[in-house]
Amino acid sequence: MDDENPCVGICIIGEDGYCEGCGRSEDEIYGTPPAPAPIPAESGADGKAA
Repeated sequence: MDDENPCVGICIIGEDGYCEGCGRSEDEIYGTPPAPAPIPAESGADGKAA
């Protein structure tokens, strides 16, 4: 653990969405998950989008 990390080793997310040990939210602890990658359009036999 470093000086900037408020973690105290008690990682329990309460009903309020905050860690009971350090008081941070899940987003603060784990970061915001990346957005899903866009699904490419399927191409037809002529190479154009279906």
